[in-house]
Amino acid sequence: TFWSARSEQPRFTPDFALNTDEDYVDLSEAIRLVKEVIAAVDSKVNEHEKKRRLKEFHSRMDSKSIMILKSGQFFAREDLLRRKLIHDGALQLKNTQGRLKDVQALLLSDVLVFLQEKDQKYVFAMLDQRSTVISLQKLIVREVANKERGLFLITAGTEKPEMMEVLASSKEERNTWMQLIQTAMQSM
Repeated sequence: TFWSARSEQPRFTPDFALNTDEDYVDLSEAIRLVKEVIAAVDSKVNEHEKKRRLKEFHSRMDSKSIMILKSGQFFAREDLLRRKLIHDGALQLKNTQGRLKDVQALLLSDVLVFLQEKDQKYVFAMLDQRSTVISLQKLIVREVANKERGLFLITAGTEKPEMMEVLASSKEERNTWMQLIQTAMQSM
């Protein structure tokens, strides 16, 4: 018996001779069903972990922190809990002067939120007087041509499109963010 690192459950491998084709079919079906159950458990554990992480970000946010979206709507701390966390991680935002700002990014079901730490609390990040809560609706995501860790977020479909340059810790991390953002956009 081998152990699966992901679910910490034993992985069943038949290491005995099967007497008949019927035994083989039954055992194969049993193994398939066990794998389905393990995958479902892994999925629920992952979902629960993301809910816990989102509640953790919510609890660490400054209660007075509010961001005005490009649409004019307000986005407050409580709005985090009305959404589903898809992915989170450390990124850097580049301002118009070329300076980098360390942020915590939260990819939620319909928005991308950038937070920064201030006095051991999270607040919505500030970047050149622009909103750092970005709707995934009509968002364009592109690689930065000369930077393997960089990506552009372009808000389209508005009167004044804006572009934000974001840097990940590696090319692989950038690709992960791009793929997850595009998948979330298609799921809307």
